[in-house]
Amino acid sequence: MSDTKTILIAYPKEFLCYSKLQRKVQFYTSQSPEVQLVAMVDPNGYVSAYAEEQGIPFELVEDQAGAVEKATHAILFEDRECFAGLRNTLGLAAIPTRVVPLQLTLVVNKDRGDLYDVYIGRGTIWGNPYQMGQDGDRDEVIRKFAYDFGRGFLKASENFEHNLGIIRGKVIACHCKPAACHGDVLAAHLNAQDDGL
Repeated sequence: MSDTKTILIAYPKEFLCYSKLQRKVQFYTSQSPEVQLVAMVDPNGYVSAYAEEQGIPFELVEDQAGAVEKATHAILFEDRECFAGLRNTLGLAAIPTRVVPLQLTLVVNKDRGDLYDVYIGRGTIWGNPYQMGQDGDRDEVIRKFAYDFGRGFLKASENFEHNLGIIRGKVIACHCKPAACHGDVLAAHLNAQDDGL
């Protein structure tokens, strides 16, 4: 019998913190002499980057059944039960699974009845002060918001860490989604931070 562990890794595309994935996979595999990685998707290229860094084999297996069949272990980076079905399948196959809980910030459309925690539209501290049409097209007003956000020019910048805490790990809503939105700038910033957990 082979001592090689084949580890299935899954993470949502909104997860933008490579250092956390790297740290967790390293921790969970450090006691294993031989490891290979599999994934069904690798939306941000993190699993392939980790495998290349470590010099270990990596295979993309597009269907869940094939990935579960190859796996001897699994590490799921999960936000809001996003991998509940996969977790259940792994459990039925008796595959040891580590779940790394995530608290991602997601952006939804307020007007479509999507459930949300915090509204970030105009009139709030996170509202985009730039209006489409008057201040440019959608891309331009988002670019201006990102510029101001990065340089501390927004209302929320006054008590920045406290104000970030209000939206960290929350579902935030504006009127734009599924189109590009200034909320994407906020979510990308928060979802790229390593919480150290």
